[in-house]
Amino acid sequence: MSPRHIPTPAAAGGGATKNPCVLAKRKHDAYGDSISSNLLVRSVPTDIHQMLVRRAQGEGKSLQDYVLSLLKESAGKPTMAEVMAEIEANRAVHPRPLITTEEIVAVIREGREDRTRRLLG
Repeated sequence: MSPRHIPTPAAAGGGATKNPCVLAKRKHDAYGDSISSNLLVRSVPTDIHQMLVRRAQGEGKSLQDYVLSLLKESAGKPTMAEVMAEIEANRAVHPRPLITTEEIVAVIREGREDRTRRLLG
């Protein structure tokens, strides 16, 4: 992207052809990770937009801050595919369960019986 220059009276009168004042010049590589990305969502239904505005107001936030918090929350949760991949990776490391289904059921029953004895005396 080349810089955009402002025409000056000198340029119009045949003087300098470029203004050294640059309006917009973006070299994202120079900023590394310190520059934020922008996201534009088009065709948001009016009822959804109004609901988001109301919720943002209810939390005392701007719509921008509210939607960004929703995106952060969503991005922080693993997808079902990620959960399943982690389960499969764990299965590869631990192919057999450390405890059987019967042992689990026995522990649950024992806990219920203990609770019943405590409640009924």
